[in-house]
Amino acid sequence: MTNEQQAGCLFHFDNAFPPNQAHYGGINLYQFGEIACECGHIIASHKQVCLELSYIVSGTGSFYINDERITVKEGDIVCNAVGHRHTIKADRDSMLRFVYMGFVLNDRADEEMRDIQSYFQSAPYRHATGADHLMVPFFRNIDEFFSQKPYSHMLIRNCLEEIIILSYRAFREKETGKTARYSPDKWGHSVGSTVYSIIRYVENHIYELKTIRSIADELGYSYTYLSHTFKNKTGMTLQRYINHKKIEKALEMLKFGNLSIKQTAERLNYETIQSFSKAFSRIMGYPPSHYVAMQRKEKSAISSELL
Repeated sequence: MTNEQQAGCLFHFDNAFPPNQAHYGGINLYQFGEIACECGHIIASHKQVCLELSYIVSGTGSFYINDERITVKEGDIVCNAVGHRHTIKADRDSMLRFVYMGFVLNDRADEEMRDIQSYFQSAPYRHATGADHLMVPFFRNIDEFFSQKPYSHMLIRNCLEEIIILSYRAFREKETGKTARYSPDKWGHSVGSTVYSIIRYVENHIYELKTIRSIADELGYSYTYLSHTFKNKTGMTLQRYINHKKIEKALEMLKFGNLSIKQTAERLNYETIQSFSKAFSRIMGYPPSHYVAMQRKEKSAISSELL
């Protein structure tokens, strides 16, 4: 027996529904879940009966659509269209963890969402990289499926729509080579519009932010002007604001993404896990390991209630 045949799943959390039985607004949901494959594990070839979006949380591997191979890594998003054969394989030297949703739209879907479905279905597959912003809505939804709190159905529907729209944007941006750019001039030259353009840029580029100088270059301001204006208007330095937004995102990733502290630090561009832990402790008052322990305790309590 080969290693690939012996390899299996580390875990698999799956919500599968019979066709036409799970309705979330204009979306008929077939499945929604998460799987972590051991090195070399193969998910056997199967024919797509619905659209499927898969976000790679960690590791590397290959998605096969018909006879075409797509190499995938963390941060990638893939859409498989209906009617095509699909196989998944983790690399021999890497575990592959991904979240997924299978769906079609129903008669309640509006015209804009139907246009997105037509776009997804117009090619055997779609593939885009650097879609880290999709991780939180995927895992927020898994948390809602798992906990089943009051009004979970409404939150699940909103997250499903968010995932579909964000995936569409990621694929379209890859095709056109254009991403949303900030043009502060369109709001005039007031100090308020300058600061707001900085805030929006940080919010939307939190995963790739490196230096304040890079923000200044992107927005067309000098480093000195950008730093002075932000501090003068908000009362805090731009670096402090960025630090707070990164930790805010870290809290989401550690709670919903079930990522390790090391993975979270890497996603947010910290040079070392130590520098991330120091930044986290400075803002939260305790280390990230304490926050992870609290989340595990909370999930354990919810599991006990559901049993």
